[in-house]
Amino acid sequence: MDLALVGCGGMGLRHTYGIAELWEKFGTFRLAAVCDRHGPAAEHVAFEAERLMGHRPAVFTDLTEMLDRQKDLDALDIVTDTHTHHSFAIQAFEAGLHVMTEKPMGITLKACRQVMEAAEKANRTLAVAGNYRRDPMNRLARALIDAGAIGNPNFLLEITVGGGSSLMHNTGWRALKSRGGSFILEQGVHISDLVLYFMGDIDTVFATTDVFQKLRRRQGMNRNLATFYGHRVEDEFEGQEEIETDAEDTAIGTVRFKSGAAGQITMSNASLGYQVGVSSVHGSHGTLLLPPSRSGRSPEIRLEDREQPITGDDLLPLVPAWELDDMTARFWNDKRRLASYHMDFEEIDRTLIAVELQDFAEAIETSRQPEVDGMVGMKALGLAYALLEPGHAGRAITMDEVLRGQIETYQNEINAEIGV
Repeated sequence: MDLALVGCGGMGLRHTYGIAELWEKFGTFRLAAVCDRHGPAAEHVAFEAERLMGHRPAVFTDLTEMLDRQKDLDALDIVTDTHTHHSFAIQAFEAGLHVMTEKPMGITLKACRQVMEAAEKANRTLAVAGNYRRDPMNRLARALIDAGAIGNPNFLLEITVGGGSSLMHNTGWRALKSRGGSFILEQGVHISDLVLYFMGDIDTVFATTDVFQKLRRRQGMNRNLATFYGHRVEDEFEGQEEIETDAEDTAIGTVRFKSGAAGQITMSNASLGYQVGVSSVHGSHGTLLLPPSRSGRSPEIRLEDREQPITGDDLLPLVPAWELDDMTARFWNDKRRLASYHMDFEEIDRTLIAVELQDFAEAIETSRQPEVDGMVGMKALGLAYALLEPGHAGRAITMDEVLRGQIETYQNEINAEIGV
């Protein structure tokens, strides 16, 4: 199948490496075209694609022109600024293409609903990139929960605190509510998707939010990510080292799951001099400690009557029927049962992107829904907004109210900005 990529910044390059990994393993997608409004960025990604896959994709700086001229395209991979995801997806569906879009598929839930309507009208596949859940260690953690290894899940703790005064990914548009939504969206949809993956649907949410670090400074990027972003063209606040942000940087919330379990979700990139990360599920028999996604580290179970934690291969007897699916196992040397793995970040990153792209391809070929379809992607964004909206509503809110658009005060300004 012929695939086109729109968005050739850091994440676009990472997707290109994932497409190349998939090309080597399965020969699934031929990268036929790349598009970015900044020509040098598109040329860089095209060069890397040719180096890795032996053929050079056509280069465009305008999506409409690419769709008009590349008539044999089967699918579009959208890796642009968040506020353009929905409009590019709708344009692709109208051109008859299948679409995978980076998370979130729209910057607001109203935009997401428009994307889902366009996919249904065009009878084309819609997939949302969500690679954290595809990490084999998160697959194993989910299997342990489902198997009752810690008993009945009672509550979850998900705390991600750090950031300080730095600008996320050194990207100017991420400081703007109308372009990126907020840190609670950008990072939060990863966290939200995992929370829902492990614990199921949510009933009610209450949270408080704020902008504690209103000035953001350009600083050195995370070492794992810096290698992907050197070619990127910065078109927002170019040359400006200190940027004023209008997007929330902190959310502290409590949730009640439909299962009856409770949860605390705290996200902030405004903590100066200290960072902390806690991901744990606490059950009636014990506690499951979740490893950082994309680290290869094993989950860990702590039991009240056992001095030593259960980790590594000792976890596998607790889930005797669990194994990775055929597709994912192929990317891990056909090993179906593993409790840890050792890969550098770049290999993990491109492998998990390749897995989500392969799922997208198989969904197209078999006319099934991808694992992270429009509704799954919308629920992940819905939880992020369910953390942002209660401060405006002044009360606890339900996820259903957010998903149906009955509460969208925080989003109204963004909707007006993007014209949905």
